[in-house]
Amino acid sequence: MADAPKKRSFLWRWRRFAYAALVLGVVAIGGVWAALNTIELPPAKSQSETTFVCDIDVPAGECGFDNSMARLSASEERVVVDYDDLPPVLVQAVLSAEDRNFFDHNGVDPVGIARAFTQDIIGSSQSQQGGSTITQQYVKSVYLTSERTLTRKVKEAVLAVKLEQTLDKREILTRYLNEVYFGRGAYGVEAASRAYFGVGVKDLTLPQAAYLAGLIRAPERADATRDADEATRRRRTVLNAMVEEGYITEDQAAFANAVPWNSEPTSPTGQPQEVTIQPRASEHSDLGDVEYKELGSQYWIEWVRSQLRERFGPGAETKGLRVYTSFDPKLQKYAVDAVNKTLDQPDGPVGSLVAIDKDGRIRAMYGGRDYEVNKVNLALGSAGGGSGRAPGSTFKPFALAAFVEEGYSTKSKFRAPATTMFPSVFAEPGKLWKPGNYDKADHGVQSVEEATWDSTNTVYAGIVDTVTPNRLAEMATRLGVRAQLDPVYALVLGTEEVSVLDMASAYSTFADRGRHVEPYVITRIEDADGEVLFDAGTEVQPQQVISEDVADTVTTVLQGVILKGTGSRAGLKTPAAGKTGTTNDAKDAWFTGYTCNLTTSVWMGFEQPAEMKSYKGQAVAGGSFPATIWRDFMSKATAGDAACKYPPTDAGTKILNSGMALTSGSTTTTPKGSTTVKPGATTTTTAKPGASTTTTAPRPTTTAPTPPTAPQAGAGGAAAGQ
Repeated sequence: MADAPKKRSFLWRWRRFAYAALVLGVVAIGGVWAALNTIELPPAKSQSETTFVCDIDVPAGECGFDNSMARLSASEERVVVDYDDLPPVLVQAVLSAEDRNFFDHNGVDPVGIARAFTQDIIGSSQSQQGGSTITQQYVKSVYLTSERTLTRKVKEAVLAVKLEQTLDKREILTRYLNEVYFGRGAYGVEAASRAYFGVGVKDLTLPQAAYLAGLIRAPERADATRDADEATRRRRTVLNAMVEEGYITEDQAAFANAVPWNSEPTSPTGQPQEVTIQPRASEHSDLGDVEYKELGSQYWIEWVRSQLRERFGPGAETKGLRVYTSFDPKLQKYAVDAVNKTLDQPDGPVGSLVAIDKDGRIRAMYGGRDYEVNKVNLALGSAGGGSGRAPGSTFKPFALAAFVEEGYSTKSKFRAPATTMFPSVFAEPGKLWKPGNYDKADHGVQSVEEATWDSTNTVYAGIVDTVTPNRLAEMATRLGVRAQLDPVYALVLGTEEVSVLDMASAYSTFADRGRHVEPYVITRIEDADGEVLFDAGTEVQPQQVISEDVADTVTTVLQGVILKGTGSRAGLKTPAAGKTGTTNDAKDAWFTGYTCNLTTSVWMGFEQPAEMKSYKGQAVAGGSFPATIWRDFMSKATAGDAACKYPPTDAGTKILNSGMALTSGSTTTTPKGSTTVKPGATTTTTAKPGASTTTTAPRPTTTAPTPPTAPQAGAGGAAAGQ
């Protein structure tokens, strides 16, 4: 009997399949190798980083988590740290929880990939699972999408190996820990350490590090203030893994796992206890966490953010900047107290205040009562989301400066009837402009300085006729007013809309003897590495926009407003100068003034313009409540400043109408012609010693602007003035 055929082995029977698998494996390995040599890492997604905003007391180079007044982060709060900042206990906890072989593999875990491949092929969506290394997790977060597909998984593996060929392991781990989300809006371990424990990452303890490592997978589900049991389970799992890896002992793990979750300094029974987990913050505003909210700091921060976006583009607040500002908590409190003390009626008028020091720094800014209720910054006009306001007679010093700059003395005289008018100067088509005095009284004949002290509208109508509206608008712009100004006659009575910042800025030019510094709130900007991107000390330079003599002349006159004019309520112990302003029906009331160290402008009114002729039983005018607010603020803000005086000055050499006699009871309307010269009056010029003497006659008539322009509120002038 013939022998039966010898039974072939299993391998022999499957030799063709094994060969095919070998070929396919070689091809696959070759394909991966080719991919590694040809595929370039795509551009990484832009990583946002928290920007810190600090107040005036924080030294350069030191603005950060611990001393910032605000953290701007859009939707992601992140502060990038270096590997040297990571404590060993945190590294050990993360590796134990996420990737125990991290320092041994080349970017992928074959067992994990096989498991993920199998589940992606045969598993349901609920049973799909990962197996990704830390490198793969970082690649998915930074270079790819989160879609769960086989194609994305292959790309992830290839790019992970490629990344490991490019970067050091420690660099990959650091980048991963700066990128991963930990819940509570915190991205990266530094922000997470602050959010959960109130400490920097360098100071993390074992139980804290184990908890953070356990948060990486689904962090919101394990917030200890929401689910203490899940938080404890996550922490225990990480601690057990650390024991298995030999990083800690079982006793250390047990001790760490026994730490309770206390978010309050006292227990339910009233006993003191250690806070071991920070309470979950309430929903963040769009500005993030902000200090000094009770002082209106949010108005400052929003303005800072808008300036950062203008300078660095959209999303500038996510670039990890360190922004130093002129926000002075002490002076800001003085401002808030001064405004709120006087304007304390819930349904009454509101106020605004801006103070600028001699270097151009904005030291105080009252933008509104409550940012959460109304985000309109009243100090900035249209730039603050609202509108500008008519400044009334606080605009007159700009006409005075133009008048003096053209060589006219403040001893020049003008008639001051109750009302006046000019031929061919119209308030509206067919209706002549008829400005009137605030008190509706005839003041006879006044010198320019007297008319400033009394805020006489009809005299200043003559002054603008002398210098022209165009010249007035140009002077206001030169001094610092940034609002668009329509050069009409009524401009001299403050009919154009300006901001409180505008007025403080322009008056600060007088305070600094003709030098203008564009006011600023950001003093310095550094990037996350400490490189200086902006320094106001070198980049913001003063400009001499009017002569010292002209500025000192204006100051000399404005000192009289406080000493013997409409601004008497603003009196300080130190020399000061200023001007009152009130618009028609007292819809706006102002006081703007200065010492040699600080300039402050105060406005009061309703956000939607409305009459406020009476408040707390008193008539409203610039010399009443605004002057009181100004004095209350300035008396504290300038306390301790070195005393300084401005030299009494009259830079003008030409005296108009020196022979004009005081004539009470003159007509309430001037004859057609010019109010600057009485028919037949002479013009005398008084020269300074050594100066040449000239005689200049004022223009005998006025001409209308072309085309005729209707002035705004207050143009009629009967109630506009003080």
